Amino acid sequence: MSSHNKKSHLSLDEMWKDLEKGIIQIYKRENKILKQQYIGLYTYVYNYCTSVNQTSSSSRPAPRQSQAYTSGSGGGGTGGGAQLVGFELYKRLRSFLEDHLKQLLDRSKNLVKEDVLKFYTEEWEGYRFSSKVLNNVCRYLNLHWAKRERDEGRKDIHEVYQLALLTWKTFMFEKLNKQVSPAVLDLIERERNNDQINSTLISGVISSYVELGFDDESNGNVPTPGSVGSGSDLRVGSVGGLGSNDSNGNLSSQNSKNIPNLSVYKQNFENRFLADTENFYSRESSEFLRQNSVSEYMKRVEQRLAEENKRVQLYLHESTKTPLANCCEKVLIQKKLELFQTEFNGLLKTDKNDDMARMYSLCARVVPGLEGLKTMLEEHIYQQGFDAIEKCGLQSAAADTPTTPVAGSSSVTAPVAEINCDPKAYVQTILDVYRKYNKLVLTAFSNDKGFVAALDKACGKFINNNSITQSSKNGNKSPELLAKYCDLLLKKSSKNPEESELEDTLKQVMDVFKYIEDKDVFQKFYSKMLAKRLVQHSSASEDAEEFMISELKKACGYEYTVKLQRMFQDIGLSRDLNEQFRSHLDQTRTSSSSKNEMDFTIQVLSSGSWPFTQTFNFPLPSELEGSFHRFNNFYSGLHNGRKLNWLYSMSKGEIVSNCFKNRYSLQASTYQMTVLLKYNEQLSYTVQQLLEQTKIKEDSLYQVLQILLKAKLLICKDDENALTSESQLNLFTDYKNKKLRININVPLKNELKVEQEVTNRNIEEDRKHLIQAAIVRIMKMRRTLPHNLLIPEVIKQLSPRFKPKVNVIKKSIDLLIEKEYLERKEGQKDHYNYLA
Repeated sequence: MSSHNKKSHLSLDEMWKDLEKGIIQIYKRENKILKQQYIGLYTYVYNYCTSVNQTSSSSRPAPRQSQAYTSGSGGGGTGGGAQLVGFELYKRLRSFLEDHLKQLLDRSKNLVKEDVLKFYTEEWEGYRFSSKVLNNVCRYLNLHWAKRERDEGRKDIHEVYQLALLTWKTFMFEKLNKQVSPAVLDLIERERNNDQINSTLISGVISSYVELGFDDESNGNVPTPGSVGSGSDLRVGSVGGLGSNDSNGNLSSQNSKNIPNLSVYKQNFENRFLADTENFYSRESSEFLRQNSVSEYMKRVEQRLAEENKRVQLYLHESTKTPLANCCEKVLIQKKLELFQTEFNGLLKTDKNDDMARMYSLCARVVPGLEGLKTMLEEHIYQQGFDAIEKCGLQSAAADTPTTPVAGSSSVTAPVAEINCDPKAYVQTILDVYRKYNKLVLTAFSNDKGFVAALDKACGKFINNNSITQSSKNGNKSPELLAKYCDLLLKKSSKNPEESELEDTLKQVMDVFKYIEDKDVFQKFYSKMLAKRLVQHSSASEDAEEFMISELKKACGYEYTVKLQRMFQDIGLSRDLNEQFRSHLDQTRTSSSSKNEMDFTIQVLSSGSWPFTQTFNFPLPSELEGSFHRFNNFYSGLHNGRKLNWLYSMSKGEIVSNCFKNRYSLQASTYQMTVLLKYNEQLSYTVQQLLEQTKIKEDSLYQVLQILLKAKLLICKDDENALTSESQLNLFTDYKNKKLRININVPLKNELKVEQEVTNRNIEEDRKHLIQAAIVRIMKMRRTLPHNLLIPEVIKQLSPRFKPKVNVIKKSIDLLIEKEYLERKEGQKDHYNYLA
């Protein structure tokens, strides 16, 4: 018999002597085990586990079906000798591990703090390494005995590595835990107090706690040993075809999916660690705030949170990251929210953006950390905007404008007279506030949608409700002033910015426009001012005009700008029409008629698109009448059936003087031309004579005369501001002016007033029609609707253009009932039916 065969028939007692020596060498780790020794130990286990099977198989038939094996001593028994042998070896391995750990435990007596940690981590790492080697030595036992035992229901049987862990848990961990865990917590607190510590002591203990946290009743939670370290001599790839290693040197088997749970880690460390953390930071935060400002406290919190995050990365289990962060945030932030909110107002007032950014990032970690800050930001921006506009209005108003304080507010005043604020100053004030806080929201609050909403609400409030709008009779001052500011930007002026700058400025205007509630009011005023710019050829840039219309179209849709676009089309068509008219005159001109002809330009505007109305008609002077008749005849021949309504208030002309020392060209309105041309007949008139001969309305004539008196073209002995029908007005033949081309075309105050009244009246009328149309649309779709649902639906549909008043909606409903578009539902008076 060969030596191999001799060894294969050794009894367990004989084999155990040699095997135990090798195991003792593995756990003492004094000498490196060579590959040959390792294979020899593996062979002992293999031969022993297979010897009984070989013997019994020659003397007994194999069982026909699987049986439940019974553990016992010795090598006999029916069907299952290998399992019985395995159990005896298993018991001796377990006893060895228990004895080994008991000896280790004796060495730990009287060890505390760092000493016990050093002992525990060193012994754990060594024991863990040695147990992995032993596990590989007993690989055949694991696969062909332990596995089958567990499959048959013996959950108290484990692979050798897991047996080693359970033994450590019972004889070391449970005995030393009361010393080790407090020592770890003490070391962490020392580190928090800026002491230098050996963090590997903590990480060693934590790794032990994590690996020991398996459920020994469930194989699915039992860890599988990994690499045995750098001792490559201790690892074998395959022995007797019993198994193979994966790429990491781990045994590949069905148990490779074993994942440890964290019960030991959480119960014996994490829960106590989190409680200690809460206590530590509760004490520290209170003490720190007694000696430092909130701004310094926030920096400290940031530092502490970063330290705790790093602590998890260095030596705690990653699962602790979230509960640790929650714990710190609760103590350091959530419990200090009231303090943060109190400080936030001060930071806003002093523009400490860095501190606000820090506060935002901290409060964003907890719920409801940001809600209070959003509300306070909204209130602050509103108050800042309100105060800035009030200051702007007071600077624009007359110094003696009486004001009455508003009850309940020391900083807000309500002027009893309307404040005529400068449009540029008004819009620039709004933009200054908006830009300042938009930048704050973008940088300090990371453009958080909640803070963006707070900014939007605040801007909407102070733009639509401020001291200027409160002083206005109709409350439509903001859209009107914004339209006037656009007019200043787009009208020709020496102060006009470059075209690229102009577009940027118009984009800023749109930032204000989006907050305007009454966008229909802006549309009316903008439309009227655009019309004047186009008719008077005073636009600084057609491209800029089109750019602004394009921006309005993006914001409010096609319908909002359709009339504005048609105005441009009419101007283009008028250019072509003037060319045709000149060609017509060239063809029909005679030598006699050409002497009396003047340069005449016409603009034909479609009545539905332009916001102009003629205030009154009067007979034109003979000098002008011929050109008007010639164009009327030309246009009638071109468009049969169309009627022209002449807008004298919008017309202007140029008169060349021959009555003064110098020859002057006077740019005048039609009314001014009519009055001045009368002085070709005589040099002096009374007001009454001019009234009778020109047929101009009395109040308009007085204003025309006052303008001519101020320009020194006419003179009067009476006070020019107190003219009577008998006042004598003479042509001032000694008139002098440094300029030879003089513009005296000044708008009449009464026309401006009428224009304003008409605009406001048109706004109200248009709103009534829009409200009625919205009601009909809604009812046509819903057929039946209660009153309390119809009202908010109408407001919702119309809010993009204006905010309708509830009482106006009610009147519109009543009107539609009268017109038989709607009816009250029988038996339910608060319900309406749509009538097709």
